[in-house]
Amino acid sequence: MENNEFGIDQYPFTDFQQLFYSSKYAAECIQVSQDMLALIEKQHNLNIRRIPRGTVEARGYTLDDIFRIASIRRESGVIKPFPRPITLSVYVQKGGTAKTTTACNLAIQFSLMGLRTLVIDNDPQADVTSMLGYDPDLTAAELEDVGVPGARAVDGHIGNLMRVGSTYTPLSLEEVIKKPFGEFGPHLIPAEVTLDEMDIVLRNANGSDFRYSIFIEQARNGKLPHCDLSSYDVIIMDNAPSGTMLSRNSMVAADFLVCPIRMDKFSFRALSRLAFRLSEFAKDFQRSPEIIAIPTMYIRNRPRIQANLERLTTLFPGKVTQSPLYHNEDYSKSLEEGIPVSLWRQASDNSVGAFRTVFSEVVSRIRDVLEASK
Repeated sequence: MENNEFGIDQYPFTDFQQLFYSSKYAAECIQVSQDMLALIEKQHNLNIRRIPRGTVEARGYTLDDIFRIASIRRESGVIKPFPRPITLSVYVQKGGTAKTTTACNLAIQFSLMGLRTLVIDNDPQADVTSMLGYDPDLTAAELEDVGVPGARAVDGHIGNLMRVGSTYTPLSLEEVIKKPFGEFGPHLIPAEVTLDEMDIVLRNANGSDFRYSIFIEQARNGKLPHCDLSSYDVIIMDNAPSGTMLSRNSMVAADFLVCPIRMDKFSFRALSRLAFRLSEFAKDFQRSPEIIAIPTMYIRNRPRIQANLERLTTLFPGKVTQSPLYHNEDYSKSLEEGIPVSLWRQASDNSVGAFRTVFSEVVSRIRDVLEASK
C-alpha cells in the first residue's frame, strides 16, 4: 500500500472480526470448562469456525462467538444480573492512574459476564474510544485513504445525544453508537475533540449539575425515543482527569465511582479531594456515589509501595479493593497490537489474571451495596 500524507505507519488497524481464539482461551474468558463450552455450543446450535492448526482443525472462536456465549449464559439464568441497572463513573482528578484502561477492561469483563454494557467516553482526548478501535481524529474518507474501514470514524458523541443547547447537531443513538466486538460485546458512545465544548454547554444550561443525571435517568427508563438505554445492565463513564462540568455531572449521575489510584502521595491527595467533594455533593444533592478505589501499577516487594497501600486502606476503610492491579508491560504491549489486555491472548496472570480478581471484587461490592439499599 502506498504511503500518503497521513503516514500509513501511524494508523495500525486491528480487525477484531478476524481474531480467532482457542477453546481453552474462550473458556477462560467466560470462566467455564471446555466441556461446558462445547455443551453450550451443541445446545444452542452455534456454528464455531474450524481453523487449520498443523495437520488438524480446531475450533476457532471469534470475539462475537465468545460474547454471544456469555450472553446465552446470562439469558439461561446461570449468571445473575444485578437487581437493577447500575451506572459507574471512572474518575479521579489525577492523570496517569490507568483510568481509561480500567474503564475499558471493566466493560469487557461485564460483557463476559453476559451483562449488556455501554461505555460512554466523556473525555475529549477520546482515549477509551481509541482503545476500542475507533479514530477520533480522521473522517471516514481519510481513514479509507490509509487502509482503515470508514466505519472506524467517530460520527457523534454524548453531546449530540443530550441535545442541550444548540452547539451540537441532534443525533440518534443508532447514528452515534459503536459495537467494536459485535452486538453482544460492550457498546460505545465515542468521543472526539469537539466534546470539549460541553463544558460551556453545561454551564449555560438550567440545572447544569443535573443535566447528565436527568438524561441518563430518562434514557434508562426508555423516555427518550432517540436514545433508549433501557436495555443496558451497566453503563460505564470514562472521564477526563480534569474537573470539568462533564466529569462533575457524571459523578452526580453515577451509582458507583471507580477510582484507580497509583501508590503515590499525589494520587492520595487527589482521592482525598474527591472524597471531600463527594461529601459536599451529599449536602448539595442529597446523594453521593459509592467509592470503589482500585490500587494500580502496584509493584510487589517494595516497602514504600506496600506502606502506601496500607495508608490508602486506612484513609478510606471499606473503599479499597484488597487486590491491586500490578505494574505490567502487558498493558502497553497489548495496546501496541490494538487489543485491550482482557482480550489479548499473550496476557499473563499478573495482568489479566489480576484484573479478573479485582473485577470479581468490584462485582461483589456492587452486589453488597445494592443488597443493603433494598
